[in-house]
Amino acid sequence: MMKRKATIVILAIFLCSVFAVNALAQTTDDQEILYLLGSRASEVAMKELPFDKDNPNILVMTSASYAIIDGHNTGRCIDGVADASGCTVGKGNLLLIHRSREKPLWFAFFSKNTKECVYLEVNNAVLGKSVDEFKALADGEVFTKIAKENIGVDKLLNEPEAWDEKMRAKVFGGGAKPFNNEFTMMTIANAWAKGAPPELIRANQFHNHICPGSASGYLFVKYIDKNLPLEKPSQRYQIIAIKPWCKDDIMQWILEATIGNKNYIAKDLTPEQMKQLPKDAKDVANVVIRWDSATGTGKGMVIAWDWNKAFQMCGDVSRKDLKAHDTHRWWWMRLKMNQWMLDYMDSPETLIHTVKEFDVNSPAELNKLKSAGVNPLVELGIMPEPGTTAAPAPTEKTPSIPGLAVIAAIAIAGVVAYAARRRKT
Repeated sequence: MMKRKATIVILAIFLCSVFAVNALAQTTDDQEILYLLGSRASEVAMKELPFDKDNPNILVMTSASYAIIDGHNTGRCIDGVADASGCTVGKGNLLLIHRSREKPLWFAFFSKNTKECVYLEVNNAVLGKSVDEFKALADGEVFTKIAKENIGVDKLLNEPEAWDEKMRAKVFGGGAKPFNNEFTMMTIANAWAKGAPPELIRANQFHNHICPGSASGYLFVKYIDKNLPLEKPSQRYQIIAIKPWCKDDIMQWILEATIGNKNYIAKDLTPEQMKQLPKDAKDVANVVIRWDSATGTGKGMVIAWDWNKAFQMCGDVSRKDLKAHDTHRWWWMRLKMNQWMLDYMDSPETLIHTVKEFDVNSPAELNKLKSAGVNPLVELGIMPEPGTTAAPAPTEKTPSIPGLAVIAAIAIAGVVAYAARRRKT
């Protein structure tokens, strides 16, 4: 009886070991296949563009590490891309584009010289195959889509209708509208090709595209650096985004001021509240406070953007183009403004101004500005209390009395006559 039990236990241990080894082998194969996916994508692009390894004029963009396939994180693909192409995160020419985890795994290779871009979208079915089976697959079996297009800024701005048709046809896989893969590729690649600041490029990986709104975020950071810099280790920024827009993704990324760290708050304004803003605060953007935890006090400023000036200086764009999604104008104006704004990265004061400077004298004052239900612009005297108007209260006028002028004239004449008689006597 004891021998039978021992035999059963040994057999169970053996079977568990076999299953564990098989599972480990499959996991190892999947990780190796992910690495090979990055390598294969690079090899295809190197033939299509073409380019040699370590070419500094090649940019790689990918959703690897964000995309999840059958529970597998796809970060291992990044190593395959780097080893095969020579493009790396450290060199600034391998970008990890933030996408929702259920979205496809893809790679895009852009040449600064030719402005051509090769897009490859992965067939998820390749995971689960052995390494030998994967290596035997043709490129068309590994990737569900391989596309090559010229996305140079001059071509797109001069021939917008042709590119708009390709965007609608999802030539690079499409994605959530309107800021789909096609928009991602053309905005980031052309900004990189023009020499956009690395910090701007890195932050926009999280935003997953570059637009005038996100570019303004970088300019706000530069403006804050100039006008309210951190001066002590005990200081950090407390920021209230009001109104929030794309800029806030960039500012959180660069300034280490985030919602999770409780030093970045977003508050929106209703259309009615927007109408109550004074002229110099119509495009109000942020309340920025340099908070010193050692003293429990802070210095702050309310800053605003000038969209009308930006549209005018850029030329041939307008506010209405922002929502013109039924034509090419929505992406055309963003691409055009992106390129124009890159010329102002070191002069943020061209488009940003300070509405008001103020002091924060206690933690209680800071918490009140940040609290739900409190409008910091009202607290700081920039816009009126709810239920009131921005216009000053009218001054009271003295009521008109009929005949008042006549009575005054008679009185004055009497005084003059009396004075004359006194002189004679």
